[in-house]
Amino acid sequence: MIQLHTTRNFLIEQQSTEMDNAISAVGMALAPYLEANDKVSAESVINATFDSSFYSEVTLSILHDEAEIKRTFPSKTTEVPDWFSRLIVIDTITKSSTLTSGWMQLANLTVTSSSTRAYSQLWQASMQLVFGFAVTFLFGLVFLALILSAVLKPLKLIQLRAKAMSNNQFGEPLPIPRIRELSDVVHAFNHMSSQLKVHFEQQAQEADNLRIRAYQDPVSGLANRSYLMTQLTSWLSTSQEGGIALLKVDLIADAYAQDGYETGDHLVQILAAKINILATEHYTIARLSQSEFMLLAPRITAAELKTIGQIMLQITFELQSDPLNIAPTQAAVGLVMRNIDDNMSTLLAQADNALTQAKQHPQEPLVLFDIAANTTKTRQTTMGKQQWKSLVDEAIANKLFKFTFQKAIDQNNKILHQEVFAYIQKGNQRYSAGQFLGAIEELNVGKYMDMHIIEELFNMLSNDKSAGNVAINITQSSVNDTGFMRWLANKMQSTPQLKERILFELPEICFIKNSDNTGLLCEIINKNNFSFGIDNFGHNFSSISYLNKFRPAYVKLDFAYTNQIDNQVKADVLASITRTANNLSITTIATRIETSSQQEKLSKLMIRGFQGYAVDKMNNEKSI
Repeated sequence: MIQLHTTRNFLIEQQSTEMDNAISAVGMALAPYLEANDKVSAESVINATFDSSFYSEVTLSILHDEAEIKRTFPSKTTEVPDWFSRLIVIDTITKSSTLTSGWMQLANLTVTSSSTRAYSQLWQASMQLVFGFAVTFLFGLVFLALILSAVLKPLKLIQLRAKAMSNNQFGEPLPIPRIRELSDVVHAFNHMSSQLKVHFEQQAQEADNLRIRAYQDPVSGLANRSYLMTQLTSWLSTSQEGGIALLKVDLIADAYAQDGYETGDHLVQILAAKINILATEHYTIARLSQSEFMLLAPRITAAELKTIGQIMLQITFELQSDPLNIAPTQAAVGLVMRNIDDNMSTLLAQADNALTQAKQHPQEPLVLFDIAANTTKTRQTTMGKQQWKSLVDEAIANKLFKFTFQKAIDQNNKILHQEVFAYIQKGNQRYSAGQFLGAIEELNVGKYMDMHIIEELFNMLSNDKSAGNVAINITQSSVNDTGFMRWLANKMQSTPQLKERILFELPEICFIKNSDNTGLLCEIINKNNFSFGIDNFGHNFSSISYLNKFRPAYVKLDFAYTNQIDNQVKADVLASITRTANNLSITTIATRIETSSQQEKLSKLMIRGFQGYAVDKMNNEKSI
């Protein structure tokens, strides 16, 4: 404003000075023509001297004959906005002078200035001033932004780290800034972050230690007898077929007796590492005693069980120091296929008998007991892998897949989701997933079944807006198939409206044995804003610290962890696991809830989800 005011005053003063000079110069030029009474020449001088840029009106009054020469110039200009002219006023100046020759007065000259040029110059000066200020302000902002960016960068890093810490994600310590006030804050924040990280890791380690103490053999790392008995009880309570393999390794017993515990433990650890390759989502491998191991294999045929027994013998044979390969195998395997009438005692008794008989065959110390091998029911259900594959292909082509739904609720009885269980209905014959899933997995064709089931359920939910959230199980072979991943990604991208209503349930074994592929699939699911959970959590005795990496929406605990909660040690294990999961905002769901009292006890152990017969006694069956 000061600059504009100074420029305005200067322009007014300039107008006055120019008018004085013009009047003086014109007076001298007009005097000879006025003396000679030459009005035409006088008028020519006035026209030549004055123009519209500086003057708005010129009047020459000749005294001796009272004649008058008057010129008026328009003062309108289009360069200056009207609002500018109204805002800043530059008044016109009128000056008069008497023209003389000696002592004789010849005429009066009156000149009125024009503010047009002054307004134009003031407008140009104002625009230059505004532009200069704008450029300076812009450079000032950039400079200030650079300064603030350098100053506030530590605060931004603190903000991002605080957000990550709220999700229990800890990274490297933040760099210490040069700003003294912020350096103390960052030091304190780094210390707090490291303390929380250590606390979380200790908590996860505590849960692992408690679980190992309760359910795991400390030497081999395999399940212990208590865990196996729980799994056997659970399996025998269902109608699933399958079998068990009891391995007795005399080589290990001899090592303990002759060379001591260090040598014996070393052989156990080597054997456990090799035999663990047989572990799957459904199989359980346990160490029963010093030299006895058992494999529980639901959903398996007699031929497949025999193959597993032969693999066990081969693994044991590799432990022997026999360069000539002529010594007999210092081990034996007893195999038993389950009969529908078997209980725990009869099954284990058959395993001991099979093992005893196997020792009597040194060439191949392996015996299989299959009492129901020739019954009609067994012949109906013991189909080969290719037969099961053909049945599944037929079910996909003819849409023979049907679905049952089992609810999972929270502690307030609000439905979390409904887990989908698929089966094949062919005529009057019903085939559950447990019957054909093992064969499909072994042939690595589970993706075709998964794609069909997902397609059907996506269509069902798209057409039925009232249907609740559903959890869809994904097979292990699909998790490791990149073609399935691409197909699922396209499916999720084409139906974003279902992201809140569909969850994908992945088996825990995938996170342990195929962590890279599983991580890629989880990233695809998260990228499309869908959610996933983990099934059979804890079955494979892996460290639960992987939860912090993958961040599932929920985990469904293995039945063994929720079955014997009256045992204080096992209740402590469960509480430790659920506390770790809850701190990561992961919902823990207990399955096979059969009574309301069981649900109440689990609630006290921080279980936040429940699923089973007590929750949903009548499954809602739908056909598509």
